[in-house]
Amino acid sequence: MQSLVGLAILLYAATLIAACVGLWIFIFKRFREGTPVLEARPAPPANWGLVDVLGGATGVIFFIIVFSSIAVGPRSSSSELTIAQQSGMMWAQMFAQSLVCLIILGLIFLRGGRNQIFGDSQSTFLNDVKIGVAAFAALCVPVLVLQMILALLVPYEHQLIDMMLTNPTSNIIIPVVFSAVIIAPLTEEFAFRLVLQGWLEDVLSGRLHNGVEILLGRIVGLDLKRSETFEVASEPLVESLPTSEGEESANPYQSPLPETVAAEVPATGNEARPQLMVVPILVSSLLFAGLHLGQGAAPIPLFVLALGLGYVYQKTRTLTPSLVVHMLLNGQSMLLLLLQLIFGDELTEPPV
Repeated sequence: MQSLVGLAILLYAATLIAACVGLWIFIFKRFREGTPVLEARPAPPANWGLVDVLGGATGVIFFIIVFSSIAVGPRSSSSELTIAQQSGMMWAQMFAQSLVCLIILGLIFLRGGRNQIFGDSQSTFLNDVKIGVAAFAALCVPVLVLQMILALLVPYEHQLIDMMLTNPTSNIIIPVVFSAVIIAPLTEEFAFRLVLQGWLEDVLSGRLHNGVEILLGRIVGLDLKRSETFEVASEPLVESLPTSEGEESANPYQSPLPETVAAEVPATGNEARPQLMVVPILVSSLLFAGLHLGQGAAPIPLFVLALGLGYVYQKTRTLTPSLVVHMLLNGQSMLLLLLQLIFGDELTEPPV
């Protein structure tokens, strides 16, 4: 059985490396031609604002403290947590993060921004899943190679992984895996890519026109007296792609907006101030990496990963692609860790 598992891992690794090399050849070819890897997709301004960004961060800290104290219960400051208390604290943190994200998600829906989460159609969602799988194949190998090199210089540390290795029981394994594969990708991508980066992009590009929109985001139905509107039919944000015969074909990443929404969207978008559009990616990536301080050199490869996730989000303006990358990367790492626990191997490639 161990030999079969090892062979399956080798075949998977070979396939992933081949896909990664092919994708980077494609990326460099597009770069040399001066063509973007992904065409920017037209999307309305963010339906969330600074209140959501700051309120979300404050709410997570507050609810983690409250729910963790309830889960752990009274104890002396010098006593170590029992396995049950450690498990309860992990579930409490996951509940706190999920609760805050659900509250912000509800506020976004109330402002008319539900289509900005996973797109406005099933075809858009499925296309975003494909983009996410391709982005995972392109980012996974470089990030893991960088992480393994840095781990030789600075030992990798992760509290949850240490707990899992020390106490490999269901009380610990289940919340660790559920947090790494489901809750962490959902809450982190929602917070850093969608809420923070999406808001910063629209502030810096000028698509949020006044103090109300900067604080609360664009509210569908609120008359803000804009002088310009977005015209999908006459002035698309993304130019058509030329075919081999020189004719134009529809952009496969372009998803036209519904007429009722398009009439209210300002004409300026990320293309209005392209020189500033790297700033939201850098800010969200730095904060995302900073969240993992204390895990050895992990913030460095995570920063590189976040740059790729930020680029994909900026082009698609939906949560799906970066979420797929994050889930696949963490799921792969947790599966390898579980196999190592089952077969008694040492942890050599820690999860991201």
